Amino acid sequence: MTTPPPSGSEPSPTPEERAGGEVPPPHAELPRWARPSPTAQLLSEERLAAYFGAKWDRVYRRKLTPFLEDPAFTPTWNWSAALASPAWFLYRKLYLPFSVFFLVPGFVFRWLTGSDTPQTATELMKPENEWLLLMSMAVYVSSMLAAGGTANWFLFRRVRAASRFVSLQELPSGEELALMRRMGGVNRLATALFVSLMVIMSLAQIGG
Repeated sequence: MTTPPPSGSEPSPTPEERAGGEVPPPHAELPRWARPSPTAQLLSEERLAAYFGAKWDRVYRRKLTPFLEDPAFTPTWNWSAALASPAWFLYRKLYLPFSVFFLVPGFVFRWLTGSDTPQTATELMKPENEWLLLMSMAVYVSSMLAAGGTANWFLFRRVRAASRFVSLQELPSGEELALMRRMGGVNRLATALFVSLMVIMSLAQIGG
């Protein structure tokens, strides 16, 4: 029969401690789905509501739920981004994806076709350029699918980065939410200017 340790003595070290190894955190052996999500702790309900405004409950809670549970990329769908790309990305202050979806399709079209023919309605409707029209449509549809399938994930990364930045400032709660509102929301002015410019350029190409 073993003698219990004297009162007040330190508990016996675990095998990991005796071997000089680190003690695993309490949730280390749980499956991934059962562990507490650090993302959920970083993105509180108040911060998300401040970032998205009234559309958080009505729209974006449902769209971002998969990424709040697991931040790894998962294809989802966003009709607004698919139909209004790249303007939607500019509207939502996703400036890097906006640049990608604005510039890359043109480069891809030229790389696939090896043609310097302008992608204007006048040129593409010529009988000798019918194959270029088909390639242009294929590139456009592919870009639309890519935009719609990645938009929610890009938006999640943007709000997560904003929340991390706010956390580093160590501000009072009220000022944290005010900063989240400034970093979130939408960019109406830049989007209106971009759309106006695209309309003017399209009319000039049709008329020219």
